[in-house]
Amino acid sequence: MSLRIGWYVHHHGAGHLTRARVVGRALAARGHEVTLLGSRLRDVPAALGRLDLPMDDEGVDPRRDEVTAGGRLHWAPLRHSGFRGRGASLAAWVADQGPDLLVVDVSVEMAMLGRLLGVPVVVVAQPGERTDEPHRAVYDIASAVLAPWPAGWSQLVAPHLADARAEVVEVGGISRLAAPAGVPATERQGMVLAGGEGFDDPDLADRITASVPGLRWQVLDGRTWVDDLAPVLAAAEVVVAHCGQNAVADIAAIGRPTLLLPQERPFADQDRLATALAARGLARIVVRDRQRDPLTHWAAEVEASRVLPSRWEQWRTEGAVDRAAELVERVGRG
Repeated sequence: MSLRIGWYVHHHGAGHLTRARVVGRALAARGHEVTLLGSRLRDVPAALGRLDLPMDDEGVDPRRDEVTAGGRLHWAPLRHSGFRGRGASLAAWVADQGPDLLVVDVSVEMAMLGRLLGVPVVVVAQPGERTDEPHRAVYDIASAVLAPWPAGWSQLVAPHLADARAEVVEVGGISRLAAPAGVPATERQGMVLAGGEGFDDPDLADRITASVPGLRWQVLDGRTWVDDLAPVLAAAEVVVAHCGQNAVADIAAIGRPTLLLPQERPFADQDRLATALAARGLARIVVRDRQRDPLTHWAAEVEASRVLPSRWEQWRTEGAVDRAAELVERVGRG
C-alpha cells in the first residue's frame, strides 16, 4: 500500500533538511509519496514533493510576542502573520491531501497541529537536556519517536526519552554518505568541518589550523562547499568538527579519527552528544570552556586524535536510512 507522507523540516541549520532528503528518497523508492514541508527548502530531489511555508521568525521580539505562551510552547509568537500562515498552510495541505502520516523534524507546535488534525505523527528526537513541558508533551502525543542514533544510546544522548509515552525507535546515525572504496587517508591531511553556520567563535578554525602547520588543512564551513563530501573526508588523517548530528553521522560513515568541538546550542544538544561519544571512545572532545586555549593545547589535541583507533562502527550508520524508512512505513500503515 502506497502511503502519502508529509515531512516537516525545521529551517535552522542544514541537518534537518539533509535527513529529510535522504530518508525521503528511500521512502519514495519504496513507492510512497513524500512531500517536504518547510521554509528555505533547497535541492529537493525530483522524487519528492515540496510545500514552501512562510517564515515564522522575521521581526519577532520574543518577550513582546510571548513566543513560549508562558512556557507551554517553544515558538508561537502572537499576532505574527508568518507564524499564522505557516500553520494555516500546513492545515490546508492536510485537508487537501489527507496524509497517512506526518514526520516532524523538528517543531513541537507543528507536531501538535498535525495531531490535532488527526494525523499520526512521528517526531524526530534530538539529543540534549529536554525535560521541559513542551518536549514532554510532544513525546507523549507522538505515535513514535525516531531516534537517529544506535540502539542503547538514548540513556547517554537523550535520557529524557526514558519517560516518553511514545515508542522510541533507535535507528542508528543517519548519513547521506557511504565510504568510498579504495580511497586511503592522505598523509598529513587534516580537515576542519565547521558546519553551514561555522563555529560560534569565528577565529576558531584559524587557530586550529595554525596550531599544526605540518598538516595540509581543508576547512569546510558556510563559505566553502563540496558536492561530494565522502572522498574529502576519507582523505583526511584527522577531522576536527562541530558536534551536529549530521556531521557526526557523516564522519562515522567514513570512519575517520575525530576531534569534536561542541558548540553552544539550545538544550545542550552538542555538549550531550559529544560527551557520550567521548565516553564510548568514538572521538576526543574539547569542551567549550577550553576552546580558546593556546595553540600548544590544540597541537596536542589534534595529534592525540590523529592516532585514535576507529570505533565509529558503533554508530551504526549502515542500514540506518532503511531502518528509519521502515519505522515511517509501519506507523503510516497503522
